[in-house]
Amino acid sequence: MEIFRRLSFVVCHLNKSVAEQHLPKFLISHFSFLIPLMAILIAINGCGYRPASQYARHILPDPVYVDVRLSGVEPQNGVYLKEKIMKVLRTHFQERVVSDKGRSVSQITVPNYTISYSPLTYDTDGYVTRYRVTANIVFVLKTPKETLHKKISATEDVSIQPGSLTSTAAREYAIRVAIRKAMDNFIAWVAQKGYGK
Repeated sequence: MEIFRRLSFVVCHLNKSVAEQHLPKFLISHFSFLIPLMAILIAINGCGYRPASQYARHILPDPVYVDVRLSGVEPQNGVYLKEKIMKVLRTHFQERVVSDKGRSVSQITVPNYTISYSPLTYDTDGYVTRYRVTANIVFVLKTPKETLHKKISATEDVSIQPGSLTSTAAREYAIRVAIRKAMDNFIAWVAQKGYGK
């Protein structure tokens, strides 16, 4: 904050006559705008800001192979989870994903994931009207240097209606939201681990 205070002081107290002698009038009107902007850009660059993708590269060098062991109960959730992991690697971490395990440098394996349901509220007849979906996902990261294990849990609450189609759609939606929340936690964990490297 001190650097910004000093720069604004300098800008505000510049000798106006010197500026008028050496700069065209259209630049003078924008002069007080350009200096603070340049100072902010220099400060951000100097603070060591790096995107999450750079921190991820420290812990997860590419190319990356992804393997999700499908559950026998709800395999479609495992397919969705694998798609989300691959999307996160490409969009958030700018990693190359390969389908051949032998060509990979790093691997992300999900040996186990479970989706569980907990009732929250009941109607007068004793039927569940609202429940909580919990996604528990175990991640194993294998890199040339180390193997890391992380279990991440995320929840989403869902209300259900008497119709079975509506209930099924609401349940599927809640499962996907819980998986997306778990992936957000995974992104933060990988970035934090890479930051310490």
